[in-house]
Amino acid sequence: MKPIRVLVVGMTATVGGIENFLMAYCSRIDPARVRFDFLTRFEHAAYPEKRAAIGKTYTITRRSEDPVRFYQEIRAFFEKHGREYDVIWDNECMFNDMTPLKLAVEFGVPVRIAHSHNPQNMDVSLKGRGQELLHRLQRLRLGRWANVLWACSEESAKWACPAMDIPAAVIPNAIDARAFRFQERVRREVRAQYGLEDCLVVGHVGRLQYQKNQTFLLDAFARLKQREPRARLMLVGDGPDLTDLEAKAVALGIDPDVMFLGVRDDVPRLMQAFDLFVMPSRFEGLGMAALEAQAAGLPCILSDAVPRAAAVTEDVSFLSPEDPDVWSERMLDVLELTELRERPDNVQRIADAGYEITTAAERLTERLEQLAERSASFRRRFLLTVLSAEKGLPAMNKARQDVQHFAAQADFVPWPLTAQDSARGDRWQQLLLLGKVCADWTKLFFKLRHEDVLLMQYPYFPVKAAPVARFAMHMLQWKGVKTAALVHDLDSLRCIGGAAARWSDQELLPRFDRIISHNERMSDYLINQGIPAEKLVNLQLFDYRTDAPMPERKLEMSVCVAGNLTRRKSKYLYSLPRTKLQWHLYGEGWKGKKQRTDICAHGAYAPEKLPEHLQGAFGLVWDGDSADVCTGVYGSYLMLNNPHKLSLYLASGMPVVVWSWSAQAEFVTLSGTGLVIDRLTELPARIAALTPEAYADMAARARAIGMELRKGRYTLNALKQIERI
Repeated sequence: MKPIRVLVVGMTATVGGIENFLMAYCSRIDPARVRFDFLTRFEHAAYPEKRAAIGKTYTITRRSEDPVRFYQEIRAFFEKHGREYDVIWDNECMFNDMTPLKLAVEFGVPVRIAHSHNPQNMDVSLKGRGQELLHRLQRLRLGRWANVLWACSEESAKWACPAMDIPAAVIPNAIDARAFRFQERVRREVRAQYGLEDCLVVGHVGRLQYQKNQTFLLDAFARLKQREPRARLMLVGDGPDLTDLEAKAVALGIDPDVMFLGVRDDVPRLMQAFDLFVMPSRFEGLGMAALEAQAAGLPCILSDAVPRAAAVTEDVSFLSPEDPDVWSERMLDVLELTELRERPDNVQRIADAGYEITTAAERLTERLEQLAERSASFRRRFLLTVLSAEKGLPAMNKARQDVQHFAAQADFVPWPLTAQDSARGDRWQQLLLLGKVCADWTKLFFKLRHEDVLLMQYPYFPVKAAPVARFAMHMLQWKGVKTAALVHDLDSLRCIGGAAARWSDQELLPRFDRIISHNERMSDYLINQGIPAEKLVNLQLFDYRTDAPMPERKLEMSVCVAGNLTRRKSKYLYSLPRTKLQWHLYGEGWKGKKQRTDICAHGAYAPEKLPEHLQGAFGLVWDGDSADVCTGVYGSYLMLNNPHKLSLYLASGMPVVVWSWSAQAEFVTLSGTGLVIDRLTELPARIAALTPEAYADMAARARAIGMELRKGRYTLNALKQIERI
């Protein structure tokens, strides 16, 4: 298999954040899978030796030096080499010049990535303001040239593309954390080299310019120096403000205690000598130097303009860069504890947070491979999600939020909607809601283009506006937009929503080009309702996103029930016979007898935290009025649907119990993840008959599938299948 060819744009002559980022990733990605070449406007671009080891470098004239020659050379490059590449990766702080992306479109580069590395303009000069104006004008059209947006943070993504109308992903500014691991021997060597044996060293790493705000840092350090004579300041980096900063240090009388070390390639070594790291930036995309400092075990004081995602350890505090006295006081507090604290080893914590370069580079490789795999028919993808405003429905919203999260990994962009799920109150509010619905679909019609993909989380809310949605779907399909629906529920079968829900299931749902159904049973039902079989994709299970610990399960006579515990939804719970089973209930609405010692109601937990709290050997998936068999509307619905509580139990590593007539009975049997019973009265005997070995096997299988659910396996597989639209 040939490696993916990627053209990297964005290397400059400065050793800065973008350059370090690119070298960190490109040098660690297997060239047998991805090959990088570089297109730069700088004759003496940073890291020439490293670039030469990675791939070819093509140099063209800078546009600011000779615009005519620039356009001639860059067009000539794409005419000769453009069709060699699968991906163009354009790394910028501002997209004031999108010529590389425009020419990539013209010469057939299928995947065009715009990568934003800052959340605002770092250049406050007149020239910089002019570039910012061009950026603000051109970013509204970024989706015409780029079809993927990457950024170091969500703020940077919005700065690059406020409309957010192309697939976006946050790519972490990863580091080689192991290179920064604290070494006492190196610390002594560096401190001896610079005469710092008996000093308290404040360190800062960053380009010397407006964004990094070193003028404020000098003011704060001057106040610190008045109170702590042993304090020293090490500034690592270079930039346009160097002369001004040196002059200010002289004016403040602190120049003997401030070291300007310039651009260095031994930053990990220098950080061993620091006692404290500070970053008073006016704004930051993420703050890679702060991650490096934490990897070195340093306490950090950061500006509150630095994204909170940069804080991986507890030794990080955020302060507003307004009052130098506040910063000097905080620096003094930290430095006074220097001799009492040990430098922790934070390498694993950096890796767990996703900022370790080895694992991050592998994830980036996989992402590039996924993009290249779809490149032959690359389309923009959008996701429509309406959450419910109803109280007591955390599970429904949880399922939709999880789909939105995992769909983002498949480059589906959430489309912002103004209409909520339903109208409460007078006719005026209902008319206002209808107006918002019409405005949402009108905007979609004008924004979406031929071959775009629109995925809706179904049912559509507000359900009474389904006729508007059906007409809008017809118009979008006429325009060439491909449509798909991921079915969460068929409310007409649950007797929810009345005539509006029945109309939606019968008239709106069949309109989609593809439909992601729960399972084969539900697909068969939809086929019997007249939907062509070729439209249908089976989900199998709903995924369940959570970072909560997965407890180890052991065999005992106990059962867990999670969900809506009201009589209307779970009437069977109120007539459970007394047996040797202990029942653990989680959720809202329980009104059972308090004297039942075999039933323990634990209350409600946030859905993402619930898996670690669930107690019991088995999770029960049951519905209806009877404590014997599943009956009523909800019991019958189990014969078709994938209950979200089944995913919850498996995501918590808990084996399950399901009704033999339910749609999930076959899955549980084949996967070996639980018990299948005809009647609830069988359950005590079935559990009592299990051996510890048999239960341990069930629990291991449940844990394995639960880990897949946490990663979004089933959602991503279904989304891959609808690629064939």
